[in-house]
Amino acid sequence: MKVTVVIPVYNGSKFLQNAIDSVVKQSYSDDIYIIVVNDGSTDNTAGILRSYENQITVFTKENGGTSDAWNYVLPLIETEYVFGLDADDEFIPETVSRVMQCLSENPESDLIYSDFVFIDAQGQEQKIVQNPDCTSPQDAIQRLIKLYDRLGQANNFLPFGHVRLYKIASLLKINGYDTRYKYAEDFDLVLRLAEAGFIFQRVNGVLYRYRWHTTNKGITNRLQQKEEVRFSVKLFSQRNKESIRYDRY
Repeated sequence: MKVTVVIPVYNGSKFLQNAIDSVVKQSYSDDIYIIVVNDGSTDNTAGILRSYENQITVFTKENGGTSDAWNYVLPLIETEYVFGLDADDEFIPETVSRVMQCLSENPESDLIYSDFVFIDAQGQEQKIVQNPDCTSPQDAIQRLIKLYDRLGQANNFLPFGHVRLYKIASLLKINGYDTRYKYAEDFDLVLRLAEAGFIFQRVNGVLYRYRWHTTNKGITNRLQQKEEVRFSVKLFSQRNKESIRYDRY
């Protein structure tokens, strides 16, 4: 089955080549379409992308943030499923083949995720995070609204930092990303997918290398990220008329 990988990037030239190479070198036997959305970068991102001229498709737009970049490209994707990869992260060589095998065994899945490992700016592995299985959309919701720590403590479920394969139709059904979120867009997206009753499936093992570095927005905008998580959970509570505690935020 053909599949697409989307890499949104804004001034991400430092690690962008590593991200793209990690997809180009996949062991998957079928076609992988790589789409990079250059979200108004002013660094050498465009120059790096030109060096992959025959291997990737590039869309260039004015800067609008990750959510806007995703919504821009979603209607243009021609495959049924899409992977998301941040421009400073990496797949391992077997990521796509392992996830697509999981999909063939669990065709009802709308989102497939994995365990992941934190890496530093030099690519050295630091800490493995094993995500739990989500037994139902309700289980995923409870894990999301009870996040203990953004770095992956016990019983935590992170909607980022691991490989994510999405069914395009499911993303479109919830109208894609909410552009109000700049730092917790993945949290809100995954929460709304679970709220809509979509099925999550975990692939056992580390399939994603999540880079933790000084310009990572989870570090530089940690307070804003927490506030956006709080806002997302508040809106969820209002939509579902539930009283939810989120004291950790």
